[in-house]
Amino acid sequence: MTLDIWLLYLFAILLIAISPGTMAVLSMSHGIHFGKTRSLATALGSVTSALLLMFASAAGLGALLSATEYGFTILKYCGAAYLLYLGIKLLLTKASAQGLDLQHIRGKGSPKQMFKQAFMVGISNPKDLLFFAALFPQFIDVTAPQGPQLSILALTWAIVDFSFVMIYASMANVLAPALKSSNKLHWFDRTSGGVFITLAAILVTRE
Repeated sequence: MTLDIWLLYLFAILLIAISPGTMAVLSMSHGIHFGKTRSLATALGSVTSALLLMFASAAGLGALLSATEYGFTILKYCGAAYLLYLGIKLLLTKASAQGLDLQHIRGKGSPKQMFKQAFMVGISNPKDLLFFAALFPQFIDVTAPQGPQLSILALTWAIVDFSFVMIYASMANVLAPALKSSNKLHWFDRTSGGVFITLAAILVTRE
């Protein structure tokens, strides 16, 4: 994997990681209620679920590549189309009056409980499986061994995912009030949408 491809992948997943989604909400809630140290279990739960979904996506990718000569090309264009869809969807979102609502966390915040909550939030989202299946083909060189490339992609994701869960948990008291603003979330979504569309265009035209 070349450095420029890896940097493009890193940019894409940083954008995903910083987006205030369900896991970000859970991370901030755990940070506020239980503190950043115990939120290490939250980060581990998030990374574990993501890695399982990655392996499932990679297995599906390998099966399709084995079944058809043009499987990789098909996945590449379908993945770019999915990124384009995400971008358009974010651009068309309307501001919500509620903004980002931090959920009430039940329980005493044991590491086991926090790990389980984060794992279930991550693994129960089928969109992540589809996203990984769409994302990976964009950055894999089909003419080179795929195992090392997938390992690099997975390890990079795990580090970024773990880091941002801890960032959200550690800065919960600072980030939560800011992200509760519906207007700020609205413009963040629109900016992210534009970047996703640009990324899809770059990936689909890349040889």
